[in-house]
Amino acid sequence: MKLIGMLADVIRSLFIKPATTKYPYIKQDPPERYRAKLSYDSSKCTGCMQCVRDCPTNTIKIIVIDRKTKQFVMTYNIGECVYCKQCVYNCRFDALHMTNKLWESASGTKAGFKMIYGKRKNIDKYLAESAEGNSQSAVEEKA
Repeated sequence: MKLIGMLADVIRSLFIKPATTKYPYIKQDPPERYRAKLSYDSSKCTGCMQCVRDCPTNTIKIIVIDRKTKQFVMTYNIGECVYCKQCVYNCRFDALHMTNKLWESASGTKAGFKMIYGKRKNIDKYLAESAEGNSQSAVEEKA
């Protein structure tokens, strides 16, 4: 009896449309409440560092370029984030949001996961300073 039941299932499944989608070719939209990536609005940020203090994985860092003129750069590592949304809940100035835009986050290197947010001139200044710091520390290690 079990063999006949199994054969009936096999024959029936030949005529049923598969339940899975052809993923790489047909992509679905992410769910509306999916937490994929942190979005930062530098114009609303006051540099209170509440997001940095509340991040359980310490993946958010705010670099102060000039506090008087409210120039900040935020670095965020997607690979270390646990998507708890704690930083968004505690941002009193509505500068942080979780978006569902980054549906597929995969990379062969760690460099692809580091995000830098802010105004272009501030980001360039931060990258220039960090490049100088890296070269100086390398020189100090050799000496």
